[in-house]
Amino acid sequence: MTEERDAELDMVLKRAGLTLPPNRYAGILATYRDLQAMLPVLRGPRTAAAEPAGTYVLETITREIAP
Repeated sequence: MTEERDAELDMVLKRAGLTLPPNRYAGILATYRDLQAMLPVLRGPRTAAAEPAGTYVLETITREIAP
C-alpha cells in the first residue's frame, strides 16, 4: 500500500522539526487539508455577531443568584 504524500505538508513538518510515525501521516494530511480549506473563513472579516460566545446580555450577568 503506497502512502499519499503532500509536498507542502512535508515542508511544514520539516520546518517545524517534526517527524511523524508513518501510521499517523494520513490522518495529519486529512486534518491539514481541512485546515487549509477553513483558513479563508478564519482570516475573513467578521462582526461581533459571528462570535456569539463573546457576547452577553447585561441582565444575565448582573442578576442576583437566588439562595
